[in-house]
Amino acid sequence: MPHVTIIVAVDVNTPDLARAAIAGAAEVAGDDTAVHLLYVRYYLPTRYSELLDGSFDEHEERDALAAMKAWASEAGLAPDRTHFLTRRGRVRDEVLTEAARLKANLVVIGSHQPSLTSKLLGSNASAIIHQSPVSILVVRTQAAE
Repeated sequence: MPHVTIIVAVDVNTPDLARAAIAGAAEVAGDDTAVHLLYVRYYLPTRYSELLDGSFDEHEERDALAAMKAWASEAGLAPDRTHFLTRRGRVRDEVLTEAARLKANLVVIGSHQPSLTSKLLGSNASAIIHQSPVSILVVRTQAAE
């Protein structure tokens, strides 16, 4: 059964994982599937955000959207059924909130093979997997050496 609404959690700072997740979503998407690419930007404490140029937020969002649109096109996602979102906050919280808001049937995330460090410290992928009320597709890539 094709998934009707898919959330793809991407990090534009790790293009290999983002591309892998988007390609994974493209593989399972049906003809009537809406695919929502979501990039959660780091939360900036007020004391740091005051030090940045006033247009930083706009530029960061613009660059993230441009990258996601290019990767979606590379993966062959239908432009009329592909949506692009950015949020600022904790990755786990924002992904799960969007999945609930959009009534997603599937969340797709890219993840490197787990390392000892990520097993001890946890990761965003792990948090999403453990707390998601909907199915998760984890698309694995090899960690860069």
